[in-house]
Amino acid sequence: MIRPIGLTQTHMECRYLKETVPVMTDLLAFEKVAERPGEVTLKHPNTDWLLIVHEAGPDAPVKEMHNHYGVRVATTQEVDAAYKYLAAHKERYGLIQIGPPSYSHGSYSLYFLEPGTNGWEIECYEAVLRKEREWSRLGGVRAPHWDEPLPPERFPGRGYLPQGFTHGTLACGDLKPSWDFYAQVLGLEVHQANDHVVYIKHPRTKCYVVCAVRPEWKSHSPNFRFTIALESQEAVAEAHRWLRESGERLGVTELSGLHADGPAASFLLRDPDRNWWEISSAS
Repeated sequence: MIRPIGLTQTHMECRYLKETVPVMTDLLAFEKVAERPGEVTLKHPNTDWLLIVHEAGPDAPVKEMHNHYGVRVATTQEVDAAYKYLAAHKERYGLIQIGPPSYSHGSYSLYFLEPGTNGWEIECYEAVLRKEREWSRLGGVRAPHWDEPLPPERFPGRGYLPQGFTHGTLACGDLKPSWDFYAQVLGLEVHQANDHVVYIKHPRTKCYVVCAVRPEWKSHSPNFRFTIALESQEAVAEAHRWLRESGERLGVTELSGLHADGPAASFLLRDPDRNWWEISSAS
């Protein structure tokens, strides 16, 4: 089993950075922390998880909503306000679709598609968290993902304030082998939400990945992946050796070579459902 120290990054593919990045910063409260040709690194000010956005050009495929990402607000009224604000600024930001808010799996959420092909959710668990037992259930994924809420002046004039970057999502065909892979190979916690959905997370990090059973789905390029950090370059090399020798038996459907860059090391793998993961040494 790989022994991770956290889920530290997620990667997203868009068509054009000039179209997608303003949606992230102006509508979802992300901040730009690094940039290089074809790539921008974003961070939500209340979340340690990094979002790396890769520019892939006009042929980047539209991602289904079961490959979306999510931010969280504190109140249901903010979800309603977000819907009104996004609808009013749909043309300005090139939003392709915006769904009205609704309740699903305990959250009150809206979903929209940004011009770079990616689905996003603005969610709220205010109603569910009125029950005290909900705060610790499912690894705490429904509890607030912030220690202190951001003040309104950090994101004024919109009527809502994303307080945290909470999750990404994946699809799978058969939950049991996928669950076993996340837990026994990747070394992550798996919490069952219902018969068709699990939450994947690390106990040290609040972010999580939702995995839902789907009758069919598309796998995407390595630009759509989640990064698991190990404690050292040596740990990454040992994990790569183990998977090179035993990965096919364990359910790895593709394994890249080991890449080393100074003190950093990393490699990519595909899980039984052909979703991409990155194993990397802690920075």
